[in-house]
Amino acid sequence: MPETSQSLPLLPGFLAERPLFLIDSARVVSHRDFLNQADALARTLPTAPYLINLCNDRYLFALTFAAGLIRGAVSLFPPNRLAATAHEIASEYPGAVCIADTPVSGLALPLDIVEAPDSLARVERAMPFIAADREVFIGFTSGSTGQPRSHPKRWGDLVGCARAAARRFGFGPEYSIVATVVPQHMYGIELSIMVPFATGAAVAAARPFFPADIRDALASAPAPRILVTTPVHLASCVEAGLTWPAVDIVISATAPLSQTLAERVESLLSTQVLEIYGSTETGSIASRRTCRDPAWTWYDSVRPLREADGISVKADFLPAPTMLADLLELDGNGGFHLLGRAAEMLKVGGKRASLADLNGKLTAIEGVRDGVFVAPDGDRDPVGRLAVIAVAPGLTRQTLIAGLAGRIDPVFYPRRVVFVDRLPRNEAGKLPRESLLRLLETPTRGEQDAD
Repeated sequence: MPETSQSLPLLPGFLAERPLFLIDSARVVSHRDFLNQADALARTLPTAPYLINLCNDRYLFALTFAAGLIRGAVSLFPPNRLAATAHEIASEYPGAVCIADTPVSGLALPLDIVEAPDSLARVERAMPFIAADREVFIGFTSGSTGQPRSHPKRWGDLVGCARAAARRFGFGPEYSIVATVVPQHMYGIELSIMVPFATGAAVAAARPFFPADIRDALASAPAPRILVTTPVHLASCVEAGLTWPAVDIVISATAPLSQTLAERVESLLSTQVLEIYGSTETGSIASRRTCRDPAWTWYDSVRPLREADGISVKADFLPAPTMLADLLELDGNGGFHLLGRAAEMLKVGGKRASLADLNGKLTAIEGVRDGVFVAPDGDRDPVGRLAVIAVAPGLTRQTLIAGLAGRIDPVFYPRRVVFVDRLPRNEAGKLPRESLLRLLETPTRGEQDAD
């Protein structure tokens, strides 16, 4: 069946014998093998309208997602792998079952442990076609309350967004992708699942976490290589003192990336660092080269619309104009500057700042490996009540304030500074607000208040 505006193939970038998944340095799964294995798995999955995909391994995650597409099931992608989260999501989607590659502690729902079907017993199958307007997965974000919020996605929109990203970054079947981000997150599924599906690029099955593991995964992947990651992972990599293989492109998202860190990464890896802007609601819609471009550039089909309460965007991969949660300043060159989330704008003593901007200034201080400003819950005018939680070995509150001097207005200096070994980031690199507040509620030896 040829591709039409009404239906699209499961693997739009199908290249029969080319590698699609890199299992390790010696094993690969071709496009043809993946297609046949997905079809075989679809025949053994439990009968259910919804599949809660908890797979850690990127290949098994993608195989389960593809099998669900073939079966007609809707995949549910929770924001974490906690049993409580799966239970909460399942309560809203009757008949849901969980699919995982390892047991899940405390899970009371039906669970099917998935393994790759025996490729030797495969039967050649025709390419499945998926209706472009079919809802194929629902992503969930925790939000500020911690309650999962649902974001349904249609097949045609996913393929369109992946193709737009591929055009922006020049992705093709010759590239190998190594990703540190979880595939259940919108950034992860788009860059490490849908882009390979749409372009034929190969992707590593593993999700490396530590710098040495990231280095080894890159070394095992054929050149040219793309690293899809987060600022936290990049900061760890530049501090690790390792020798790195050639990396053509580094892509970063999930948190603001400082120009200083981007410059260090470009120097260390002899690469270019590109930052993605987007959201779970829209997928990726803009990018910039952080070292050189303070402004963001929209993807080729994205058009911003001024609304009374902010900016919405239209794109050929969005079903309708979508309102953005961030405050943007549109420039005269067709791009924009990111001011921060509307919900995270602070007003102190008549002066305004965004938490995102404050965090960017904080992490640009030499010696700060990671850090975040925290405002009291629900308080948009937190005079004298701002706090900072930082990973900054060897620094004191005084040296941190000195580093902020000249970067931010003194009214935004934190009253409290809590030094920790690591911030409570989740698997997607996000910082759940409830985790930050728990840190502030618990006295620590690393806490330093203003005199």
